[in-house]
Order: sequence, then structure tokens, then C-alpha cells
Amino acid sequence: MIPGEGRAGNSTLNTWRACNVCGTPSPRERFERDGFHIVECTKCGLVYVGEDPGAIDFAALYDESYYTGGREGVFADYVGQAPARRASARRRLWGLRRLKPRGRLLDVGCAAGFFLVEARAHYDVRGVELSEFSSRFAREQFGLDVVTGTLDRAAFEDRAFDVVTLWDVIEHVPDPAAVLAEVARVLAPDGRVVLTTGDIESTYARAQGAQWHLMTPPWHLYFFSRATMAALAARCGLRVLHVAARGVAGDSRWSRSRPGLLLDRLRGRGDIMQVTLGHSG
Repeated sequence: MIPGEGRAGNSTLNTWRACNVCGTPSPRERFERDGFHIVECTKCGLVYVGEDPGAIDFAALYDESYYTGGREGVFADYVGQAPARRASARRRLWGLRRLKPRGRLLDVGCAAGFFLVEARAHYDVRGVELSEFSSRFAREQFGLDVVTGTLDRAAFEDRAFDVVTLWDVIEHVPDPAAVLAEVARVLAPDGRVVLTTGDIESTYARAQGAQWHLMTPPWHLYFFSRATMAALAARCGLRVLHVAARGVAGDSRWSRSRPGLLLDRLRGRGDIMQVTLGHSG
């Protein structure tokens, strides 16, 4: 049992939603965090929020305050951190271009467009973003082609993109299987998907338990491991080609220093995974 884990309630009285990866009903409860029950699939091990996301007002959840520092527990000021965000985008592009140096790129959950504005020097870029505020910001500030809404409603053509990115997005969506299946549909036959998300089976996440910094419902609804991410990809017609560690592995000054972060990444010890996917077969 991980630290902070326990019975959040009587499972005979509560019926939580079925697993999004394998469909198994009746998950076991692990703990409660910020009024939400975190549960685990008894078959595949997926960890997720047991409550129905259909009751969440996502438009209100991702309003302007989410991006400008008006919400406790999320971004201090996402828009105000534009230089740092764009620098991070350039680092991501360095690795991405080794996979696919050019082509058509779609960023799902592109927020204010900081990644896309850097990527358009190398790719023909488009974006999808649920937030009305941040998608409008991307269009007005950078002239980006960003659709406001969900990926399925954007209704892109089959095999329309050579690269699809989901930077810290898959854990936010109410139905990851539906999103990843749609990603597979719009991905070119030899295309690549690159996504980042927390790794709940990392050493740091296990040590932190319910207090892990990425355990933030209702913004984060799913908490993947490498195994459950691979299972989700397989369900959607994709397969894992590569996994790299990102994030942090401890709270010491060394662990949070630049050399410490680099060393932990080389050792595969960070609490975030960067996953590269391609079509199955």
C-alpha cells in the first residue's frame, strides 16, 4: 500500500465508473483527494477519479483564471510565463524533429499556442483547445489556426497529420480512449504521436501517494503508469515505440538542480513520462 492510501469509503455503498482502458467495473478505492475518490482498476491497474466526469463543468474549470493565476493549485500565471513556456517548447521540438523533421503537426490541448508558435518554423501547424480563452489568445496573439472545442468536434480528415502532440493533456480529458482513438484516425500511416503525462508508478509518485503534486482532481482525472498507457494505446490501435522519463525524482536540492534532473532522466527516474506512439502493425 502506498503512503496516503486507504479506504476512502465503503465500496459496498459506492459504485464508481468502469475503467476507461479495459472496461472493468467496480474498481477498488485507494484514497480521497480534494473531495474526489481516487480508484484503481482491479484488472489492468489504471488509477483514476471514480466520480463521473459528466458532472464537471469543463468550460468553468478551464476559464481565464486557470491560465492567469486566479486558481489555487494550478498555474501561477501560464500566460505571464510565455518566455519560459516558449523555451520549453523549443527543447521539446529538438527531440521531436529527430522523429519527424517536417510535415503536418497537430497539437491537441494547445492552450495559448506557445508550442505551436515555435513549431511553425518547421511544420505546418494546427491546434485544438477546449478553453475558449486560451484558444482565442492563440489566434489573436499569434495568428495560429486553433479550433476551439474537442478533437472529435474539430472533425479533421483521416490521416491528416504526420505528428500529433498531447503535452500534459491526456490526464485531463474525461475519455482518454476516445481521444486517443481519434488521434489514431487522424494520424498518417507512418506518423508519430508524442505525449507527456504523469507516471504514477514512478518512485517519486509512489513515495508521495495522495500528496503527489500531480494528484490534482478535478483537473487531473487519470493517473497512468507505463503499463496502463501501453494498454490504452493498444486499445486505440497504437503501440508504444519509446518511453523517456521527465519530471522530478525527489525533493532534495540536488534532485531539483539541473544536473540532478538530467541524471535522473538518464536513469529513467522522473515522475513524468514522455511516450512516443505509432500505429499498431
